[in-house]
Amino acid sequence: MASESIIRDRWCEVLDVTEAHPEDGFFELGGHSLLAIDLIQRIEEDLGIQIPVDVLFTEGTLAALLEAAEKATAK
Repeated sequence: MASESIIRDRWCEVLDVTEAHPEDGFFELGGHSLLAIDLIQRIEEDLGIQIPVDVLFTEGTLAALLEAAEKATAK
């Protein structure tokens, strides 16, 4: 799915990493609250959806973010 690729790309950009795996933790990779907001905003602008930012604070994985985006797209 194209949106998954966009989300992975934004994840890598914001965290300054070269690879993104579903089990990767946002905060474990050096993310912080301002980067979380930046990441969500970039994804929302790119995909035209709304994702609850708390998904990064509660679950924090790329897999959780992808799932939240999928749910938002289905609305």
